[in-house]
Amino acid sequence: MLTAIKEKIVGDLAQETSLPETEILNLLEVPKSLDHGHLSLPVFSLAKQLRKAPPIIAQELAGKIGARQNPLIEKVSAVSGFVNFHLKPREFQDILLQAVHGAGDHLGHRTVGQGQTLIIDFSSPNVAKPMSIGHLRATVIGQAILNLAKTQGYKVIGLNHLGDWGVQFGKLAWAFQKWGPEYDFSARPFESLFQIYVRFHEEAEKDPSLDAAGSLVFKRLEEGDPEIQAIWKRFVDISLKEYGRLWGLLGVQHDLVRGESFYNDRLKPTEKLLEAKGLLEESEGAMVVRLDEEKLPPCLIRKSDGASLYATRDLASAIYRMEELKCDLNLYVVGEDQTLHFRQVFRVLEKMGFAWAKNCHHISFGMYRFKEGRMSTRKGNVIFLEDVLSKAIDMMKTIVEQKNPSLSSGEKDTVARQVGIGAVIFNDLANDRVKNVDFDWDRVLSFEGDSGPYVQYMNVRCLSVMRKYGKPIPKQMPAVLTTEWEKELIRLLMNFEDVLSGAFRQFKPHVLAGYLLDVCQAFGQFYHHCRVLGEAAEVEQSRMALIYCTHQVLEKGLKVLSIEAPQAM
Repeated sequence: MLTAIKEKIVGDLAQETSLPETEILNLLEVPKSLDHGHLSLPVFSLAKQLRKAPPIIAQELAGKIGARQNPLIEKVSAVSGFVNFHLKPREFQDILLQAVHGAGDHLGHRTVGQGQTLIIDFSSPNVAKPMSIGHLRATVIGQAILNLAKTQGYKVIGLNHLGDWGVQFGKLAWAFQKWGPEYDFSARPFESLFQIYVRFHEEAEKDPSLDAAGSLVFKRLEEGDPEIQAIWKRFVDISLKEYGRLWGLLGVQHDLVRGESFYNDRLKPTEKLLEAKGLLEESEGAMVVRLDEEKLPPCLIRKSDGASLYATRDLASAIYRMEELKCDLNLYVVGEDQTLHFRQVFRVLEKMGFAWAKNCHHISFGMYRFKEGRMSTRKGNVIFLEDVLSKAIDMMKTIVEQKNPSLSSGEKDTVARQVGIGAVIFNDLANDRVKNVDFDWDRVLSFEGDSGPYVQYMNVRCLSVMRKYGKPIPKQMPAVLTTEWEKELIRLLMNFEDVLSGAFRQFKPHVLAGYLLDVCQAFGQFYHHCRVLGEAAEVEQSRMALIYCTHQVLEKGLKVLSIEAPQAM
């Protein structure tokens, strides 16, 4: 798309400047307004070398490029320190249509990550705990970044770092042995598991000795007791089955499950490596790595009772991912409350001499905030993710019944699921991940305005016009589209590739979500002002081709966000 256009003008720019073509490709940007052209080159980096003010450099360069008479360029202008390129409408729209027809499922994709492996650790709930609305962000943000990475050519491994180890499993096993027969683990295994989890913590508040009893059972688990191991494995299997059902609704896929227990055999070798590097120090009976030079608290590696900690496991997991799985980028999609933890872990990896530590990134995100205060799984006062998804589907089913009663029962159920789930996902991803989000039922389940259903509806509108047209979509645009609404829509569609690239570079899916809303608004203006069916043949064909391009971008964009595109609504 835009890359094809940039490559057609980058040679002229390279000859008129001292910049290499690769640098020019990276510098070329898309102006926010069509008044400033389709592409723009900032020249500030040349000011020191040429000893001239950027506006003068831009003016001179615009004159030289304009004189070259590139067949793609209609006009070159200089504004402040920018050289702006206005492209010929015919060539611009033809390149868009050719790219859409030729790309197929890879529309907007690049190959910058080709030959590289990216691991992304996301969702990763704790065994026995239902996924709450608090898990939504880590889940959908992680899956969207995974999808974005694939558009950039990376080999991607989605990793589930399941919380399946720790003293809480001793407590659960104790509770299961004592109270298990009172619950129906055959018909409602996960619900029963959660109930004994909550019950244990309620009883432990009254009788603290239960915590000590749970710790003793966990010690048996660590020592390999077959009976406790069998119970623990049952807990993990029950939980994974339940999580898999919810992940399926959200379009989430993990390629590997590497829970915390996977690293048990790797903890001692990790500690020995720290010792060999002279990094371990004793502090009040515990073993730590000091990070005074970074003005960070010490990183706790082993508690005074000999137990390992999250940091020990994350060090071992990073070494496993980078050294054994041979990944080039290692991403952790975890809430912002773990920022200090990851700063410590990554710095310890650097001190251990691992050059690849710089390729480990904490993709933090803000939390949902609640009027009722903080949620607590232990006390059972949580908003379950399944309840949110079910409520969204039920609400949408009612709306579908009212708006499109002609659909069959099965079609209504499918559309309700697609649009209801899409509304929840889009509501989250439309927010900049670094910001906190106030949880509001009305906002989460809104089907109006800047929402997922709005984007899905605009795509359905494109499909409806295409069905009414009833002929193959033209491979060419015989008429030059010159109205302001057509030109703006074409400009936005051409940016799809750059939007995918930018959203991945920043690890921010909201960049793509906002772009899709912009495309929908531009399409709405075009559809309102520009008649399509029944126009002169050349105009009708060209506008139908533009509608097809819009449909392709909306559908592919929704797919990257793991939102389905209904065929009818």
